[in-house]
Amino acid sequence: MKTKLLLSVLAILLLPVMAQATHIKSGYISYTRDAENPRKFDFTLTVYTHHFSSAEDPEVSMFMGDGNKVVVPRVSVTKYSSDLDVELFQWSYTYDTPGLYTVAWIGENRDHNILNIQGSSDIYSFYVSTTVNVNPLNPNRHGIQLAGIPILDGYAGQPIKHNFAAFDADNNKLTYKLVTPKKASYEYIGIGINAPRVVDIPGFRIPDGLTINEHGELNWNAPASAGRYTIAVEITEHWNGVAQGTTLVDISIIIADPEQNLQPQLELLNKAQLALDEKGALRLMPGQTLKLNYFMRRHLGNDFPVKTKLYSELDTLELTPIHITTRDSAGGWAITVAITPGEALVREQAYILAMSALLLSPLGGYYYKNNTDWEFTYVYVGNAQPTAADDELKKAGFILYPNPVADKFVVEAPDMPGMFVHLYDATGKRAGALRLQPGKNHFTKPASLSNGLYFYTIYSRHKPVGTGKMVVR
Repeated sequence: MKTKLLLSVLAILLLPVMAQATHIKSGYISYTRDAENPRKFDFTLTVYTHHFSSAEDPEVSMFMGDGNKVVVPRVSVTKYSSDLDVELFQWSYTYDTPGLYTVAWIGENRDHNILNIQGSSDIYSFYVSTTVNVNPLNPNRHGIQLAGIPILDGYAGQPIKHNFAAFDADNNKLTYKLVTPKKASYEYIGIGINAPRVVDIPGFRIPDGLTINEHGELNWNAPASAGRYTIAVEITEHWNGVAQGTTLVDISIIIADPEQNLQPQLELLNKAQLALDEKGALRLMPGQTLKLNYFMRRHLGNDFPVKTKLYSELDTLELTPIHITTRDSAGGWAITVAITPGEALVREQAYILAMSALLLSPLGGYYYKNNTDWEFTYVYVGNAQPTAADDELKKAGFILYPNPVADKFVVEAPDMPGMFVHLYDATGKRAGALRLQPGKNHFTKPASLSNGLYFYTIYSRHKPVGTGKMVVR
């Protein structure tokens, strides 16, 4: 029985590899702006590749968006699963002038016979990109990063859910959109220069039933056919309501036959007891402890090892201690995750907790990309947001900047009588009041304001004009 199961597992493992045309599974680009030089950026290209492929990328050519191309050597190759590696390419680049630039990588052509691309899919290149805003006054210092894994595989006729657990270290709001993947070719533009020409892949369609929600959760309600698919997710970061940059994540998907499914099943046992809103998120107050109780059930007849792993920016950035306990139970594992967020974690965007259940490989302790089950929890920290929007204040002529606030900030005010701005912390407690005059009002951050999210209401003659949000760092 064990030998037969092992051979079955090996067949699942090697099936996508034997037929693939490309070694690229997925990829994305992230960055951090230098703290001293606002025109200098440190970039990372992350690429998931097929371990058994003979193709190699010891170096890549990165298009920097200003007409320059940089050759970047690979810095590391780490085994991710039984048949996938993670390859990292890292480099620094300084732009000569301010502007909005698109940084891109053009990989090799895609697999043939991708089911959601009409015609020959292997004539189109792999393509990922990110945009950077080079501006000394721009407070955005980080691009979008993924705490989770950009791998979405599954089985025909069975629902799939996944989340990359994307985050922005500046606490910017993120939005998500399924878009048409790009293809690129080199075009001669004169004086010996070839520039990339980037367009949507023709004949592409989003797989039927695949959606993405406001938390970045991908849901595919029972893919109809086994085979290869490809998708692209556009993630945009917003600061103070203004888009700051966009990252394009490109993913190749394998949908296998359901009889090959050996994955353990993961269930959030106390989900019904959590106070979830209509969009599936919950809210914690600072100092309140959240406990999540999971059960991981082994696949029947499978005695290969299993494990769990949590992906979250809370862990990646070490924002707060995460306590995880596990114990053996009949047919699987019982897992408890506990967090107690503090005031510093109050913000508008939900935190993502992505818990995975993994079937380990008999070949070296790695797991199979197809054999992973997930549970996702979305946690807001702090009070509910006010219904009034910052737009009301802007229409009235009030502007607060910079936001987030570090030390000093300015409130521009119109010519209105008896103006005050009142500050409130995340619990609704009043944190201060400042008098406003028409024109620019320069303030030093009150010493009583610790890091976190605050709300402010501007009054004229004791009547509220509007309410906004202010982040203190």
